[in-house]
Parts: sequence; structure tokens; C-alpha cells
Amino acid sequence: MVIGAARYGSDRAPRRLTLPRVLTATAMVGMLAAAPAQAKKEKGPLDEVVEKYNQAKLPQKDGPPGPVALSPDQCKSFAKDFVKAGEKEKGREAEGLFNAGSVYDLCGQDKEAEGFYNQALSKNPKFAPAMSNLGVLFQKRGQTPQALAQFEAAIKVDPKSPQAVQAYNNRGAILYERAKQAGSKGFDDAIGSIRRALAIDSASMAAYQLLASIYYQTAETDKSKLRLAQLVCDEAKKINPDYAPIYHTLGLIKLSSKDVTGALTEFRKAAALDPSLLEAHMNIGAISLSARSYKQAEDAFQAVIKKQPNNFDATIGMGVALRGQEKAAEAENWYNKALALDPKNCGVLYNLGLLYQDYKTGSPEDLKKGQEFYNKYLTCGRTDPEHQGDARRRIKDIDDTFKALEEQKKLEAELKAQQAEMERMQKIQEEQLKQQGGGAGAPPPAGGAAAPPADGKK
Repeated sequence: MVIGAARYGSDRAPRRLTLPRVLTATAMVGMLAAAPAQAKKEKGPLDEVVEKYNQAKLPQKDGPPGPVALSPDQCKSFAKDFVKAGEKEKGREAEGLFNAGSVYDLCGQDKEAEGFYNQALSKNPKFAPAMSNLGVLFQKRGQTPQALAQFEAAIKVDPKSPQAVQAYNNRGAILYERAKQAGSKGFDDAIGSIRRALAIDSASMAAYQLLASIYYQTAETDKSKLRLAQLVCDEAKKINPDYAPIYHTLGLIKLSSKDVTGALTEFRKAAALDPSLLEAHMNIGAISLSARSYKQAEDAFQAVIKKQPNNFDATIGMGVALRGQEKAAEAENWYNKALALDPKNCGVLYNLGLLYQDYKTGSPEDLKKGQEFYNKYLTCGRTDPEHQGDARRRIKDIDDTFKALEEQKKLEAELKAQQAEMERMQKIQEEQLKQQGGGAGAPPPAGGAAAPPADGKK
């Protein structure tokens, strides 16, 4: 028995500025192959280790969905046990070594995995699962020629085996990536490789997913391909209605058709079926931001950050979501985290400018800070014309605000001076009135009668 797991890759459009952009299709870039079933009446040492390994990977009660990640010590221990178990069974040494490599592979220790895959091939040069997994490792490193060589070698061992299905899919994935980089050339070759996989196994969900992704990708230049992508997804759902990546691709298809509500439904379905499908969470977040459903966006990005704390797109998305909830201080913290992750990202500077201009206190200090961020954005190397124009307009708006504030200060100063002058004149008038009001020693009224004598005699 051979252990293994699916490997996924994604083609993601860059996200920047105020709204994270929706991801493009998810493509299968590799799948660990399974060895032919062993015709044994009793379990051997290798089968027993496989059982223990699978039990260790089972989800814990009341824990998060999905398999439990093994610790580095557990990975090392299981790898060692697989090697020993394979040595105990004649003819299964390669299988034991392969399983040891698979353990390290799944634990993210690629160098160790590669070493054990090569050891498996040294024991059995026609062990196709090791070829397939080596191809996946090479593809992950960007060593495309070496990856293709391994996949084609796996196909030659047995062109109609389950390993060949996975090798055809992996080969198709590479040709698909090449075609995307080349523009449109090569898509037919990728489709041909995937169709060969489906000819061997008509229920290969990896093949359906990749085929739908290719049709979705080519729909940019040929709208009829969008319908083909839809049909492939519909057929895949009939075979396995719980295969999360298909729903994600359906979401992208509906988004391309301007059916935002339908797209959101499909993304949520994908995320519910497979919480580890981070692309689905990211797209839920992006759509929620566009709809100003900021709390929903925050929850979606938070789900990504729990799995990938250094995910830049989710980090800046958190900033936007919190800004929308008028949590300026928290938003600023997330923007600063994003800037720490990518100091050269211009979009963060733009977002910080928006935050200080529109969501802070509105004080001259905050406006000045916002203007500084816009100026930094304009001198940044990675900007786009649309937001350049907006940044310049906002800088002018802030300048106009400062001019208005200066005019207001001048007006207030003039009014204050006028009021002071009026108060001064009023005081002068009051003093004059006091002096004219008959104080001590004042002369009698002009033309008035003389005062009577003190004795009362005339």
C-alpha cells in the first residue's frame, strides 16, 4: 500500500489597492500516485504502518476539519518505520522507500522526499509513483523540463494505469501553465493530455477540474469556451458532488458572466466542502468588499490568515474590511503588516492615504499624513494610471482644503480684530458717557436757576 495526497496550485491575479481582485482558476499541478493493490490475505508490516499513519492523520474530535498535521518528529518517525517495514517484506522495498518520501513530502521537507523517491527508483526503476512525485517536486521548483521527463517516464511504464492518469493530468497542467505564459499557444496540447487521462479514467476529478480551468482561461478570447467550462463542471458534479475545486471554478465562471450572487454561492459551497481551499475564501472576501459587506469580508480574510499568516492579499484585505467598519486604528495596523510583508507594494501606500484622508479624525495633521502617502504612491514604481489620477486629485483636494482652512483662519482673524475694535470703541463711548453724567465737581446745567441759600432765605 502506498500513501499519498493531492497537490494543488493556483493561478492568482495580483491584488492591490483598495479591493483584492478575484482569483483565476485553480489548476491541479500534481497528485501523489497510488501503487497497485497488493494481493495479500494477511496484512504485512508495511500495511500496518500505513494504518497507523492514516490513523494519526484523522481529524480530532471537536477539532478543525481536515487531516491533522504531523509534527516534525512524527514525520521522521513514520518515514523510518516505512523504510524498516519495506525491508521486512520481499519485493516491497521500493514501496517502503516511496512511502517514506511521501511522508516527508506531505510534511514539507522536499529535499528528504526527493532522496527517498530516488532510492525507491534505484530499487525499482519502473516504480511509476516515485516518478510522478518527483515530477511534482520538480514542477514546484520551476524545473519544468525535469518534471515533464518524469511524468512521461511514468506514462511509458504503463500507459493505461492509474499512475498514467495522474501523469497525463500533471503533464497537462504543465502545458497549461506554459500556454498561459505564451498567450494562447499550447492550450490544445494541454487539453489533449487531459483527454487522454479521461479516456483511461472517466471519473478523474483532477482531469475535469483542469479541463474546466483551461476552458475558463481561454474564454477571455473565445466566449464560447465559457459554456464548455460550465458543461465540464456540471458533468464533474454528477460524478462527485462534494469535490470543492469544481465549485470554485463554477464561481469564477459565474463571475465572468456577471452573476455575482451566483458566484458567491459557489465560492461559499467550495469553502464549506474544503475549508483549506483558500482561493474560495479570498474570493468571498473580494466580493464582500465590493458589496460593502465588510464583516463578511473580514471573516473570509481571517480564515485565510489562520492558515497563512503572511498572506499579503488577505492582510491588505483585512485592512480594507476594517476600514469599511470605521475601525481606523485596526485597519492601519493591518496596512502596516502588509507593508512589512511587501515594502515595495504601492497599493498599501494608496490605501494608507485613503485611511488618513477619509477615515481618521479629519485634522490637518491627518490630512497632511494622507497627502504624504499619496506622494509616496506616485513616486512608487508599481502604480496604474487610474489610481495615479485619483491620487493626484486627492492631493489637490487636500491642498484646496488647506487653502480653505487658511482663508478661514484669515477671516476669523479679521472678524476677531473687528470685534476687538468694536469693543474698544464701545469702551471709549462708555467712558465719555461717564464723564458727561454729572460726577463730583461737575458745573450746574447751563442756563439753570441758582441754588437756594443754605438758610432757605431768598
